[in-house]
Amino acid sequence: MLPWLTPFCISVGIFALALFAYLAAVYATLETEDPELQNDFRIRAIAAGVAVGLMAAVVLLLSINGAPRIWRGLTGRPWTWPLIWATSALGIIALHSLWTRRYQLARFCAPGEVTLILWGWAFAQFPYLVEPSLSIYNASAPPITLRLMALALAAGSVLLLPSYWYLLAVFKGQGRRRFAYSYQQTKVPNGLARAAQEQARALQ
Repeated sequence: MLPWLTPFCISVGIFALALFAYLAAVYATLETEDPELQNDFRIRAIAAGVAVGLMAAVVLLLSINGAPRIWRGLTGRPWTWPLIWATSALGIIALHSLWTRRYQLARFCAPGEVTLILWGWAFAQFPYLVEPSLSIYNASAPPITLRLMALALAAGSVLLLPSYWYLLAVFKGQGRRRFAYSYQQTKVPNGLARAAQEQARALQ
């Protein structure tokens, strides 16, 4: 069998997909003011959150034979159990917040849960990036390359950060959305009013 087609690797892929779907649905609950659409995202987020919990358990059990170092790292080190309990607590709070429609709290807890999952994974197989030979020590570039990369990133951020701010101002600004919605309402002929309103909602 190919090394990337083992049950453990496939379960990790499904786990990652569930995490992406979970975060997307949680964030989307605050991206619309339409109650029906918001509730749809809420249901999807709850379903994805449950899937994340189930897949986390499946991945952990399959790691016993599929990735023994990760299994030992997640069960045999002193810091692992507090991390697991903290991750579980954030997941439960996020699901309860979604159930009770407290979307701001869910939007805080869900990314925290995913962040702790990623940190747990990284520390469990430290110092390896890919076993058995690729570690953070032998995978790093020479010092001169790292310094040049840091300078390039610093120079690029001068253009990137203002562009990112402008992107958020255009697509996430409340004033921009209210203006677009009111403009569509007043300028579009009556026969197209409903279509214009739905299009304005889509922009939200």
